Amino acid sequence: MPKQALVVDDCAVTRKLVALYLRKAGFGSVQAENGLEALEKLAQAAVDLVVTDLNMPRMDGLALTKSLRSEPQYARLPIVMLTTETEETERAKGMEAGVSAYLIKPVTQELLDEVVKTLTA
Repeated sequence: MPKQALVVDDCAVTRKLVALYLRKAGFGSVQAENGLEALEKLAQAAVDLVVTDLNMPRMDGLALTKSLRSEPQYARLPIVMLTTETEETERAKGMEAGVSAYLIKPVTQELLDEVVKTLTA
């Protein structure tokens, strides 16, 4: 059974592109539009990786990450934040919340593949 990733982004095009990149890296994917939907999806399916946007309605990527990190079963789950936010203060907030990697959009398939392989090896 292939590894599964949860792709969380309020932009459908971004979700589809990231899912395509991950499929080429050997991952199936579950998709969610925001952090609340992501938590609902996680209650239904186990995943090996989360790729989340930062800015989303209802629950952003920081709140999602903090929520996941507060649960013992997700404490070691690799979380990649993929965002347009380039400010170092935003990166610091992401790292402080517990993300495993912070990447800037647009991301190349090669970079995402490299980061995912490192985090899930």
